[in-house]
Amino acid sequence: MKVRNILWPEEQDTIFEHIGLVHGASELEPVAAWYGSTPHFDPQDCFVIDGDNGQIAAHACLIPRQIHLGSSIIPASEISVMGVLEPYRGRGYGSRLMDAMHYRMSERGDGLGLAIGIPNFYERWHYEYAAGLYLTSYESDILTDLALKAGSWDSEHSYERRTADRLGIRGREVEVRRFNEKDLSDVQELYDEECALGHYLIARDEETWRWQLDLMARVDHYEMDDFLVAEIEDQIVAYVRMISRGQPINWFAGAEAASFTVIEAAGSDPDAIEMLLGEVARVGEMCGAGRIGLFVHPRCRLVQHALARGASLRTFTGAAHLRLHNLGIVLERMIPTLEKRLSESPYASRACHLIISTEREEAGIHLGMGQGDLVELEVLSSVLIRLITGWYGIDHLSAGYSERHADLLRVLFPASEPKIALADLI
Repeated sequence: MKVRNILWPEEQDTIFEHIGLVHGASELEPVAAWYGSTPHFDPQDCFVIDGDNGQIAAHACLIPRQIHLGSSIIPASEISVMGVLEPYRGRGYGSRLMDAMHYRMSERGDGLGLAIGIPNFYERWHYEYAAGLYLTSYESDILTDLALKAGSWDSEHSYERRTADRLGIRGREVEVRRFNEKDLSDVQELYDEECALGHYLIARDEETWRWQLDLMARVDHYEMDDFLVAEIEDQIVAYVRMISRGQPINWFAGAEAASFTVIEAAGSDPDAIEMLLGEVARVGEMCGAGRIGLFVHPRCRLVQHALARGASLRTFTGAAHLRLHNLGIVLERMIPTLEKRLSESPYASRACHLIISTEREEAGIHLGMGQGDLVELEVLSSVLIRLITGWYGIDHLSAGYSERHADLLRVLFPASEPKIALADLI
């Protein structure tokens, strides 16, 4: 049994035949739309084990990713399209592929590994739920008729007047229009701000943005009216992305899934968000949608405005698995974020030397100015990855650190709700 890299594009047809046999024809079409075209695609990141008669017995590939945590960007790889043909299962082919991919991650200098699906399988390699996915049988939504009221406030109505005041509505003039290419740098900046808040986890450079928009158009998930921006005084201050056609994206909900869905939103200006919500509703109405799915972060501005209009909030999500592949790389990349958290806390004037050890490795960094205190944390790597992403906080641990450092560790590793944008899964 030998693991080798693919020959691309020479083996394209054979690889696609394998994917169709393992994952089904319905999965092959979307995979074929992106396989080999992703930014930074490298055949050295794709692995196969040969079977009999020219077949591919097993296949898996790595998709280069960048994980955005606070103000830090951490290199990572996502395991994708992994599968073994039925006659070859039970022979350890999957394990051999995993070993090859982890070796490749080390060559690439990845700090984290990402995997979606097959939870019991990936746990053997220390992958653990550490980020949410906007795919579940429970989805937040709002009736289109209710959302159509966005942008209109009755100052004579006590509740509406107070709600508008609570949301920060100032009645400024907002222009909502279609996104065009010259808007990309402004949109990227807004997306990065949402990432820093933990609302989205996958960082995107310009090449990735352009590739993603092109892919969504090719798989029939993108119309011109599906990407709207809001401007105030010629400055883009918010945007929203939708999927208005094709099959419902939430296959877990089946026939109950919304056919019209908001998949991404960014920006914090109340007037802009309010007008975007109203325009989303008008697009939904034109598409004949009676209900709008809201696959955006429950803490984001768009959801807050939707709730004021009668939306239903459901925060249970699916989850992605992350693996702490190289602790040293992760800690070094996390220094700007940890320094910022420290500087904005009661510990701003103190320094510390943070030493973290797991069952597989140990690494340390220095934070702040001066010698500082020695702060030690000893946890399983599957627990540490959850602390790093914010899946949960230090209070979930019953041991592994000194109680006198508990408050400091709460500052460095706060609990949040990290989620991966739906657009990064399509």
